[in-house]
Amino acid sequence: MTRANPHQKVYIKTLGCKVNSFDSQVLEHRFRSQGYSISTNAADADIQVINSCSVTAAAERETRYLLRHFRRENPQGKRIVTGCYAQIDSAGLAKLEDVDFVIPNESKTDLVAILGDKLSASDPSKLPENTRPVEGNRQSQFKTGITLFDHALSDRTRAFLKVQDGCNGFCAYCQIPYARGASVSVPEKDVLEKVHHLLNEGVPEIVVTGIHVGDYGRDFENVEEEPFVTLIEKILAEGKLKRLRISSLEPSEVSVSLLRLLKKHEDRVCDHFHLPLQSGDNRILRLMRRTYTREEYLGKVNVIREFFPHAHISADVIVGFPQEGDEEFQETVSFINELRLGSLHVFPYSKRPNTLAQKLPGHVPVEAIKERAKVLRQLSGELYYRFSSQFVGERLSILWEQQRDKEGRLLGKSRNYLSICAPRGKKEPTPGTISLGRMKGFVDGKTLLAI
Repeated sequence: MTRANPHQKVYIKTLGCKVNSFDSQVLEHRFRSQGYSISTNAADADIQVINSCSVTAAAERETRYLLRHFRRENPQGKRIVTGCYAQIDSAGLAKLEDVDFVIPNESKTDLVAILGDKLSASDPSKLPENTRPVEGNRQSQFKTGITLFDHALSDRTRAFLKVQDGCNGFCAYCQIPYARGASVSVPEKDVLEKVHHLLNEGVPEIVVTGIHVGDYGRDFENVEEEPFVTLIEKILAEGKLKRLRISSLEPSEVSVSLLRLLKKHEDRVCDHFHLPLQSGDNRILRLMRRTYTREEYLGKVNVIREFFPHAHISADVIVGFPQEGDEEFQETVSFINELRLGSLHVFPYSKRPNTLAQKLPGHVPVEAIKERAKVLRQLSGELYYRFSSQFVGERLSILWEQQRDKEGRLLGKSRNYLSICAPRGKKEPTPGTISLGRMKGFVDGKTLLAI
């Protein structure tokens, strides 16, 4: 019988979104608190955890590839899958030889304890006790019991602060409301305590994140008119806070009251707004069950620029949604150019089980989807270069990070999320500090050089 050994090494691989990154940090902390050590190498780890993503079929394929790879490298290791893929297809994953245990999102907060019990017992089941196997996302929506977990690590540069989990949106293409559960908010008191703790640790930038972060507080009793705005106001009241970034907002959640608040604190607010677009064609937006038109999206972009003229506005775009023809795709391309966005996250459409889009007629051939994704990714590069070029010769505030480029130069981010590197031959900035630098030009077509 294999027994749990708290001195074992654990390797955690994170796929997907910032919320998954937060969850992985918490899992790392929990493993450490139980005496496990964290490894940076899967090959020498006794336990290999994949915190999986399921937003596309490609993300699921990556999980399966990693499982095979880990097994070849380290046949004796125990391989665990958690995250969204583990929630929407736990039965399918459990059938794989490469998997030892599957811990769905609904049980993720107890992963370390469940794993300890599994390793100490002779229970052959790959799933937690009393967990119903799910196949093809055929399940009802669950509700996460704990969304904040107990702790999040940071690299003393920035820290993700998860204030919300789950989604009630049910867009036609998306299974995340099933994979993450119903929308749940962290109590305001707990959020502010966590902010205070992070600031006392010296973290210079806090990133407020969630699956549908603008939905924060809507599940509370006696809901205020704009609970998310109230929360951001209280976070900004913390005097030690140097930078606040909001990870993503739905277009409808960008209100004048939120922008007015952020403008009031513009010296500490990151003027980077990520607004999912998905399509620039109104008919496709309706089929997607999005809650805005292209005209309304344009209105939100314009009002952001009234408050923050130099804001970096980025967007998610899905290419190849069912019934998207060449005309609708060109509408999207033209609209993106009209918006003058700063960058794009491009997602090729893939069929997701138990979603409305899967049942729609008019699915686009895979080759056409790939070609359209290629076009938009090239456009994203052009948009980013065009946006960042306007800052050559300007002085920007830079938060220096731990990472370096291939030339060994320290990397950092401006408030509006531009990639910047430090010059060689001068005293190097300290990671975690903020300084002003004048942008000399580009070093590789996308990274600015500060002098």
